[in-house]
Amino acid sequence: MRIRPNIIPRNMRDFTACLFLVFMIPIIYWFEVFVALPFYFGGEFTIAHYIHNVISIYLLVNVVGNFVAAIMIDTSIRGEVMPSTQLPTWHFCDSCQCFVPPRSWHCSTCSTCILKRDHHCNFTACCIGHRNHRYFIMFLFYFALSTAYSTFFNLYYLWSTFSYWSTINMLKLLFPFAILVTGMDNTMEQVYRLLSVLVIVGLISSGCLLYYQTCNLLRGRVMYEKVKNLNVYNDDDLKMNLAMVLGENWYLALICPFVPSNLIHDGIHWDSEKYK
Repeated sequence: MRIRPNIIPRNMRDFTACLFLVFMIPIIYWFEVFVALPFYFGGEFTIAHYIHNVISIYLLVNVVGNFVAAIMIDTSIRGEVMPSTQLPTWHFCDSCQCFVPPRSWHCSTCSTCILKRDHHCNFTACCIGHRNHRYFIMFLFYFALSTAYSTFFNLYYLWSTFSYWSTINMLKLLFPFAILVTGMDNTMEQVYRLLSVLVIVGLISSGCLLYYQTCNLLRGRVMYEKVKNLNVYNDDDLKMNLAMVLGENWYLALICPFVPSNLIHDGIHWDSEKYK
C-alpha cells in the first residue's frame, strides 16, 4: 500500500472535522473507561468490570486503526502508469492531463483523480476510494458499535445523576453545550452530559452512514453509481462484492485492521467482459 504524500487537511472544513474526531475519540474513551464504567459498577473492580475494559480497548484499537489507515493510504492515480491513448469506457481528466479508468473521478480538494472514487470525507480529510474503502467501512462499523456500546452505560449514568426531572434538567440534556458555555451549569457533571449526548449523536450519524455504505457495498456500487442507479459492476455473488472492498480475507478484515487482505481488483482495469 502506498502512503499519501500529504495527509494535512487542505481546507478549513476538513481540518475542523478531522481535528474534532482526533480529539474527541480519546476524550470519549477516557470518559467511558474512567467515569461511566466505574459509575455503573459502583466503583468496584469486579471481573465484569475488567472484561468491559478489555472490550473497550478492542473497540478503540479498531476505531483508531481503521481511521488512521483510511487517512494514510493513498488511493489516487499517483504512481500509476496510464495509457497515452483513450481506451473504451475511459475518460480524459483536464486537471490531471491524462486518461483515467472507469469509476475514477477527479477531486478538486485532493487535487488528483481517485481510483474507484466513492466520496470525499471531511472527517478523514481525504477521498474514500479503491484502496482505503475497506478501512472507512470498518471505521464506520466499529465507530457505530462503540457508540452503541457506550450509550448503554451513558444512559444509565444520565438517569442516575438526575435526582428529579424538570425543565432545566431537560434543557441540560437537549442543549448541553449551550448550558455549559453560558455558565448556567459549568460543573464536571454537565461536561459528562455533553459527552454522553455527543456519543448518541455519533451513534445516529455513523449508524445512518454505515447503513448507506453497507447497502452500496453489498450491491457492488460506489456513491456515484448509487445516485445514477448504475449496476454495471455488481457481482451476483455476495462474497465477491465483499472481497472487492474488504479483500480476499474479508472475514478477517472484519475483526482487525492489521490483518493483510489483498484486494481482488487493481481498481484500474474494469474493461473485461465481466464488467461491460
